[in-house]
Amino acid sequence: MRTEAWFGSSLAILVGLGVVSACSANDASTATSACADGVRNGDETGIDCGGRCAITCDPVTGNAPGVDAGMPIPPTDAKDAGTGAPDAADAQAPARSDDGLQNGSETDVDCGGAAAPKCAVGKKCLDDADCTVACNYAKRCIDAPSCAPHLGGDTCGKGEVGEPGAQHESCCRSLTVPGYIDPAHPGKTVTLDKYEITAGRMRAFIEQMARENGGNPNVKGWIAKHRPQIWDQAWEGFLPSDLEGGTQIIGRRLLGDPRPEDSGSNDPPGPGVILPPATDQLRHMGTNYQFGSEIYVDLHGNNCATYAGTYGFPTYYYPANILSRDGQLPRADGVTATGQPISAKDLLDVKSMNCVTNAMLAAFCAWDGGQLATDEVVDFVTQAPASLGNISGCGTQIDDHGELLSNIFDHTIQTGGRCPAVALVNATFDAGDALPVAGSPLNVHNYHYPDTGNPSHDKAWQIAAPGRASLAAAANGQPADAIRINAGDEPWMDLHGNLSESVLDMSGATFTGAFGLKHRGIGYGSSRSDLNVTLIKGETIVRIQRPEAKAAFAGGRCMRFK
Repeated sequence: MRTEAWFGSSLAILVGLGVVSACSANDASTATSACADGVRNGDETGIDCGGRCAITCDPVTGNAPGVDAGMPIPPTDAKDAGTGAPDAADAQAPARSDDGLQNGSETDVDCGGAAAPKCAVGKKCLDDADCTVACNYAKRCIDAPSCAPHLGGDTCGKGEVGEPGAQHESCCRSLTVPGYIDPAHPGKTVTLDKYEITAGRMRAFIEQMARENGGNPNVKGWIAKHRPQIWDQAWEGFLPSDLEGGTQIIGRRLLGDPRPEDSGSNDPPGPGVILPPATDQLRHMGTNYQFGSEIYVDLHGNNCATYAGTYGFPTYYYPANILSRDGQLPRADGVTATGQPISAKDLLDVKSMNCVTNAMLAAFCAWDGGQLATDEVVDFVTQAPASLGNISGCGTQIDDHGELLSNIFDHTIQTGGRCPAVALVNATFDAGDALPVAGSPLNVHNYHYPDTGNPSHDKAWQIAAPGRASLAAAANGQPADAIRINAGDEPWMDLHGNLSESVLDMSGATFTGAFGLKHRGIGYGSSRSDLNVTLIKGETIVRIQRPEAKAAFAGGRCMRFK
């Protein structure tokens, strides 16, 4: 039996000095010794195996069984214990997962590989099968599969990617909510993700679905087999079953603003108003459509397309050949603060994910090991009254949308409470920067990265990667959008701004069947336009609460139960 770890080899030193010869046909005893010296020598094809050695090389490590690259075989039997001279019997001793060594097919000490237990977070791995959850791009085990890629996976925090002094961590980091008990999960510790979901994490979800289904990202099929506790099967009609499909027939009135026709008005529509088409329309649910210009329900301030002159700002990257199918322009490449070029895909993957339906957010969080955050947990964290509902605000702050449109601030509160002041976070009232008046302080941009030349079709520079500093923050460049329950707590980032966040609307332990929209972000006034938040004639739910609702002003984050 193995009794100790052996990390040195006097034989290896002697071989290196030429004192001990390699295996030869004329010296069988020397061959036996050299075939257990922890060194690849003679005609060996791996360490202590192959060639004249009688030992067959392990197909995983390429070395003798029990030997990893650069690691000699430890002494294991009574004959050589304490001598520092392992023999051929050692090479044939089976690897064990309790010997304090990385051996056999293990990817880290006593874990991973074919026979050992799965590795914990932070341990080395080769693929997901080695880990309790997943293996990332750096071959380390992680606690949520969406953070397997680099960009958007571990690029959250202060500073931009590649900049000196950047302080990044896992974008899947989730913080315990002290004092909060989820009514639907009594006895469980509740955590709320520190950061908003990134475009890179959503891409990891889609790519994993494709790997599991022969290249087709069948999210609909996955959910059908893994329906979470809070789920409505009707939502599955809005999930992709492959790159291009399925499809849905959408009622014409949902695809525009029907209020002008309901009033009998013949006046031309106002800015940003889209009238319903003449007939019901077929819409594609495939992943090549989900996060772009395809509209499933019209929302004012949608901005998910990149047509010329539209200043859209979706953050999920599509290649030019996909965008051009309906006349959209290619995404803009950028230049970093240090003057280095950055591709459109790389600059977008690190940003918070928008233009994603409420149903897809719920499916994503279920796959990632959690649940889309509820209105109740974010209200608890921000110390907001339940009466805030879907009104733009944060904690004790609240906007009077109607007054703000008239540039009146009498009943609007934009400072105080746990939430940072609006002026410090990445938030604008109007997605088009025009309302309530030109040059309004409500539309000052506190984030602009990278420099893309500001083309008329692509305004994604205004959406931040999670955890970034605000241009209005203190001179030390610390992120301003940080919310804590207790002084000294690690903070949640970007809860107040960047994107308004979609949530599950709860009444205690009961799901109401609708989604909600919380806080402020880019276009927080546009997001609460009457079309979006008031009940339209003939509809049974306000539009932002629908499972198929999506817009560039909205994203989300997950919560988890342990």
